[in-house]
Amino acid sequence: MSPLPQRTTEDVSGGTSRARSVAFSTYTDVDESARAFDGWALNYTQISGGLFHGSSSLVSLGGIRLLVEHLDKVILQQGAVPSDRIAVAVPLELEGHARMCGEKSGYDSLHVFSSLPQFEFYSPDRHVLVNVEIEPDSLASEDMRGLAASLRAKTVAPVIPMAAEVADSLRSLLRQTLVALAGGWQTGQPDTQDRIELLERTILFAISEVVSVAPAGTGRATRHWSVVNAVQARLQDPSTCPLSIAELCVQLDISRRTLQYAFHDAINLNPAAYLRAVRLNHVRRELRAGESVTNAATKWGFWHFGSFANDYRTMFGELPSVTAKRNARNKV
Repeated sequence: MSPLPQRTTEDVSGGTSRARSVAFSTYTDVDESARAFDGWALNYTQISGGLFHGSSSLVSLGGIRLLVEHLDKVILQQGAVPSDRIAVAVPLELEGHARMCGEKSGYDSLHVFSSLPQFEFYSPDRHVLVNVEIEPDSLASEDMRGLAASLRAKTVAPVIPMAAEVADSLRSLLRQTLVALAGGWQTGQPDTQDRIELLERTILFAISEVVSVAPAGTGRATRHWSVVNAVQARLQDPSTCPLSIAELCVQLDISRRTLQYAFHDAINLNPAAYLRAVRLNHVRRELRAGESVTNAATKWGFWHFGSFANDYRTMFGELPSVTAKRNARNKV
């Protein structure tokens, strides 16, 4: 899909909920990429190494917002959707080990980010999703608002499997909608009330058709996802963050073999690599907040500065001193 123009149009019909906007942004930091989701409580942790490149293409009209997200690294996404919105995602590319709230997800899965109060999405290296965000109260007609409200109230699993033809049809519809909205902006085509309602209705009914036939429930996480969650909880505070697998096993009262198997099953990653990746992400956020390299590294248990600097560069594509200097320049 070609990038969308990096601009925003004016409101064309006299109300903020009817405004059309079109934008394209690129990112080299996962925290900046997460901020593309307006109003979400969202945190990204880079798991695979190398300089991150991401982008988002956004179009919105009325109560519908479409955001195409490109990510080129394994990312652990954790967060929450505003309670008054529906948020689902359809993969355009999704190849690798993916988990949504602990459930296996794939190319023909509908990802329902608003299905639970909080979500966790473990996305693979090849990741392009069309995120569909719906604000029921901002839709053009009362009928559409009622349908969207009923969808928001329905209890569904975070991952809804789709038949290949259904998934392909939904992908095609969303691509066509993105092109139509971006094309209308470029040509100056006005957004009449009828056009707004048609686009909203088309997308809403397509999503409704998939969700309405899905069995009710909260889904079933992979058997070992609870172990990953327990580890993740330990890694958020430097006072409880383990510095080794041996220490982690003692904290959780499990064997190294159990831990290794759980991580392989849940996220296809060695727990030692995961532990190191999360701690390095914490250091990067400290540096971006203005902390010194020495203080940030030691706070998260990195005492051998040569090895730390090498691990940091392998993970993020630059030395920690470069991150710190760039942050200092940006604050001048």
